Amino acid sequence: MPRVDHDTKQKILIAAEKVFHKNGFKGTRTTQIAEEAGISRTMLHYYFRTKESLFQEILESTLNTVFFHMKRLIGEQFDLDTLVGGIIEVVSDLFEAKPGLPGFLVNLFNESEELAYFLAHSQQDTIPFQLDEILKNEKQRGTVSEDVTGEDLIMNIYGLCVMPYLTMAYVKAKENRDEESMKAFIRKRRGKIKAFVLNGIKP
Repeated sequence: MPRVDHDTKQKILIAAEKVFHKNGFKGTRTTQIAEEAGISRTMLHYYFRTKESLFQEILESTLNTVFFHMKRLIGEQFDLDTLVGGIIEVVSDLFEAKPGLPGFLVNLFNESEELAYFLAHSQQDTIPFQLDEILKNEKQRGTVSEDVTGEDLIMNIYGLCVMPYLTMAYVKAKENRDEESMKAFIRKRRGKIKAFVLNGIKP
């Protein structure tokens, strides 16, 4: 039996992410992942027994990275303006590095209730509750509307950051943008997203 090799495992994870984003979860076959990774299907199944276990490891790794950086920002006790800007940078950096991820997740929610449930419960996401505490202090100072919650804040950030990637093909075609100009357009939006989010929670 071959020993577990970290480089081979990483090669599989990178290949699987690429194929998942291209074909969707249901449309992906382990044979396709093995071919993309340049290994045999038998070798792939040595590292990951099922397509589901491979998908779950990729997703957990991505979520761990995002939540780690968000919690680090919250722990730094920045002012709300700086914190919101930092979270937008973390989410935007993720989507810029993995532009196929937003569309893949939307398709996943439609394809599999089981995997959507896994996504929702795979992490103990305490970020909305931590943001509630920060917003509570801001409300006492009269700088944030009383009805705004941490969940509202994080959903506004996610929604505004993800939309350009879900509509990228349309926007590129409509405005005749190439890949680089589209990336520049999305990067420029980061500051606008921050302003929009902060203005939206004012009393």
